[in-house]
Parts: sequence; C-alpha cells; structure tokens
Amino acid sequence: MRHLIPSLCLALLLAETACSAPNAVKRNASDTRQKNAATRQRAESAYNELDGFGSTTASTAKSTTVSAPTAFNASAPSQAVSNKSAAVSEATTETYANASAIQDIGTPVIMVSPNLTLKDGVPDLSSESPYSRTTAEAINGYLTKKNYEVKSVNGQAELSSILQMQSDIANTEDDLSYLASIALDADIYIKYSPEVTNDEVSVEVSAYETSTARLLGSQTSVVRNNGHTSKININSNIGAAVRKAMPGLEQKILGYWKMDLAKGTQYKVVANIKGEYSDSQTEDLHDAIMKGLKSNFSSVKVNVMTAKTLDFVIYANPLKYKDSQEVYTKIRQILKPITETKKNNITRKLILMELN
Repeated sequence: MRHLIPSLCLALLLAETACSAPNAVKRNASDTRQKNAATRQRAESAYNELDGFGSTTASTAKSTTVSAPTAFNASAPSQAVSNKSAAVSEATTETYANASAIQDIGTPVIMVSPNLTLKDGVPDLSSESPYSRTTAEAINGYLTKKNYEVKSVNGQAELSSILQMQSDIANTEDDLSYLASIALDADIYIKYSPEVTNDEVSVEVSAYETSTARLLGSQTSVVRNNGHTSKININSNIGAAVRKAMPGLEQKILGYWKMDLAKGTQYKVVANIKGEYSDSQTEDLHDAIMKGLKSNFSSVKVNVMTAKTLDFVIYANPLKYKDSQEVYTKIRQILKPITETKKNNITRKLILMELN
C-alpha cells in the first residue's frame, strides 16, 4: 500500500493535467479573440475620427485652432479656441469652400478677338490681318475641343453696340477687345496677331483678365512656310502655329483661374456719382463706400476713383453670392444709409450704377 500511494498521486496529477489542457486552450483562444476585437474597435474609432465622425469631445480636444481667414471664410478668427461651445459656434456660422463647390464654378468663359482699337470714335479695322478669321477659327476650335465656353466679336454691328459702353467705363484706353469682353460676359479675353511671310508663319496669342485688362501671359509660335502662297497651305500653317502656341497659353490661363478662385468671383462695378458734393464730402463718400464694401466682400480692388466715377472690382464669395444681381442687391443694401443707388445695367460680369 505504501508503494501504491506515490503511483496513485502521479496518475491523478497526469489526469488533472490532461483534463485542464483543453480548457486552457479555450481560455487562450477566448483571450485572443477579445484582444483582437478590442484592437479592431480602437482602429475603427481612429479611422472614424480621421474622417470627421469621432466624438465631439475627442475632436474638440484634438483640434483647438481655426483656419486663417480666406475668401470663403472671411471672418474666421486667428486665435485658438479652447472650449467646445466656441468650436461649435464657429462650425455653425462659417462657410468653407470645398472641391465640389469650386468644381461647380467651372472653367472661365473666354472671348477671342483680334487686336482692335478705336480711331476717332470708330472701330479701326484697317490694320486687321487678312488671316484674322483663320486664326480666330483655329483658336476657337482649340478651346471648344477643350470644352471652354467661347465668345467672339462677329461683325461691325456688335462692335458698334459695344461703343455705347465706352462713355460708361473709365480707363478703357480705347481697347475694343477689353470693352467687348465685358459686354459679352467673358472672364478672360484672348487677343491674337498672325504674320505670314514666304519663309514662316507666326502667331502671337495673349490672354487678359477682363475685369482689369491685366495681361496674364503671351505665347508665340512659328512654323515653316517654305514659300507657300496658296490659301489652303497658309491656313494650314496658321492652324499648326495656333495649336503649337495655345497649350502654353492655356496653362497660364488655368494657373490664373485657380489662384483667382481662391479670392472669389470677380465683378466689375462702375458707379457714376450724379449728386453734387464738395471735395470733402466726396472723400467722405469714397471712404464710407470702400469701408462698407470691404467689410462685406472678400476683397475690393480699385481701378479708378475720381470725383464723379468709381471703378472697382469686387471679389465675392461664390458660395454666398450666386450672380451679379445678388452682388448688386448687397451693394445697394450697404450704400442705402449713405446714398441712393440706381441700376443702369447688369451683365454677368459688369454692374453699371449711379449714386445720387
């Protein structure tokens, strides 16, 4: 019996170990599943927080600053906000531009025009190249293929109707292309100049900002003519020169357009002061108008300011002001305590008005 006790104890110990092994495996497996589930939950919470779906407390603690002011967030404060209520207030009162909103604005409307100027108050067509139409058609073809909306001055009747605008718009420098682009609601206008010799065909194309007539860029290209004199061959060479020049000019246009959208949508405003004011009163009026406009729009750029004329460009938040009529309504509201306003004419890009 004394010899059997150690053997019996050993047998019981082995049996207990054998019985407990499966339970240990099960516990280990259960612990592993729980750890994996916890890991997945933490990962999911992290991803949700990155996507903006995290808890209010977490997002408030994580971000305590507000972006600097932009054209689409003109009143955003520069200092940090440290509590939840301030963060919620900012989120509900500010409007930010996003990629889809900018996409809705689309590409610029472009007008194509030869180098036209006024001579003694009449459109001067004498210097227009005989290859002008071919060049314009090649430029139009390039732009329409890229899905741009293209405007063009088609004839004397259109040019004559545009002349009426010259007396209303200051600082035109007798540039018909500038006047036409405003009248035809273009964002950008392209002027072109072809030149044909026996040896080569060259085309110069230049892009300008409509609201201020600022040069955005120029591009010139040259192709060999090899003594061709037939109209078909010359027209073909002009088309080749245009296709060679336009990609570079297009890149300059798009670079300007993207930067300009960050400021807002441009509207040219020309206000004629009809009331009688002293010099001091005129300056007070100018100051009050500019102060009111700058506090309500993204930016205001003055082109001309005289005793009788205000010519400026407004950059308006496209998410807040959908068109020129809404911009005019806001201007009228701003100026109502200062002076009476009268709308003379409104197009897509131009607002002509009187101040009395």
